[in-house]
Amino acid sequence: MKVLLLVAGLFWIHLAIAQTSKIRWTASRVLQLSDFQILAKGEKEPARLEQNMSVTRTGFVYTMRRIGSGKNKGKTLVSVYAHMDPSNSYLAHKVLKESASNIAYLLNHEQRHFDISEIYARELSRYLKTQSLRRIATAKITEAGRRLFAELDAFQRWYDIETDHGRNQDKQEEWNRIIAQRLKALSPYARKEYLLTITP
Repeated sequence: MKVLLLVAGLFWIHLAIAQTSKIRWTASRVLQLSDFQILAKGEKEPARLEQNMSVTRTGFVYTMRRIGSGKNKGKTLVSVYAHMDPSNSYLAHKVLKESASNIAYLLNHEQRHFDISEIYARELSRYLKTQSLRRIATAKITEAGRRLFAELDAFQRWYDIETDHGRNQDKQEEWNRIIAQRLKALSPYARKEYLLTITP
């Protein structure tokens, strides 16, 4: 199969309150055309799309909610999840003219960006699991989050460089395996909610 599609990933990470418009990563749901803004012919393309056929905005988020009553009163529920932002993810209108196999290939590349965000959400989950029986300072969680955000960004860029934004099919297949293996290795950290005693 000759793949003519050029793809790009755009990644973002932040501490935020969950927004319902975002798609949370799950093992059973993969990205679809309908998850993207499809730019009409002649419509001005966002600068980040450049010469590519798609751009996906993905990352991971962690939230903290203090428990106000019950047996866990005073503790903090820390939740972590990877998500994709459809309102800031785009497909060029030309994508719709591609063959079904080319569209599937493009969506696979973008799904791997989403999977990489899940990998780093699980890495933060792993860090939090080691803290679950102890007190932890907010600053320590923030420090771990920032470190993992930077690692995520570097890993996403490396993925695009290695696969040439999906144009190198052999490398794409190699990265499909690498990402699947990382997800499997981190499967013990797929649960991402922790009750912690947070200190200033």
